[in-house]
Amino acid sequence: MKEKLKSNPPCDLTHFDRRDINGIKGRLRASVCLVLLGAPSFEKLQEIIKKDKAAWSKIKKVLTDRTNNVNVVAALVVASSASFVTTTASTPHISQWNPEFPYFCMLGGFGCAMLAIVSGFAQVIFLSMIGPRDIEMAQKSRLKRVCLFMLLILPLLFLLVAASSVGLAFTAALWFGDVLWIKVLLTAGYIVLLFILMVIILALY
Repeated sequence: MKEKLKSNPPCDLTHFDRRDINGIKGRLRASVCLVLLGAPSFEKLQEIIKKDKAAWSKIKKVLTDRTNNVNVVAALVVASSASFVTTTASTPHISQWNPEFPYFCMLGGFGCAMLAIVSGFAQVIFLSMIGPRDIEMAQKSRLKRVCLFMLLILPLLFLLVAASSVGLAFTAALWFGDVLWIKVLLTAGYIVLLFILMVIILALY
């Protein structure tokens, strides 16, 4: 008699279907956990750790690679914003950088990008050291669970704020300028951005 080999499906980021969960609030919570933890809940992540060590290693690798990508992008934002702030604008008739608001936003983007790099390195170190006991302790302690989520979300959050600040700085500088067609293109670009965000939200929910 031939033995039938049973293989368990991989429990990685793509194996879980958040739409199996009833309710918008539950699906939103599962989506956040999938992005931050690689599993829809702490209970499911503990189950993966106990039953599938390969899937647990793969989840850690996915999260580490994502954090490294965030660090690279944040470093590019730091370099570009620093060089831009220290140089004189070459097109003063198109963009006005004399008001304080554009520079304030650019410096804010620079600071948030630096914080994204620092928190990203901290997250990489944490992911290299995290183990099953850490997940179990986070599941039992509300404080540790909140700290874990904050550590995982901070690099992405700081990078998002940095990108928004830099975009707002360019928007303000161009809007303070005297070129009408630049303002028209800028308005059209924001309309397209809102349309893309609406399409993404409708596709996800």
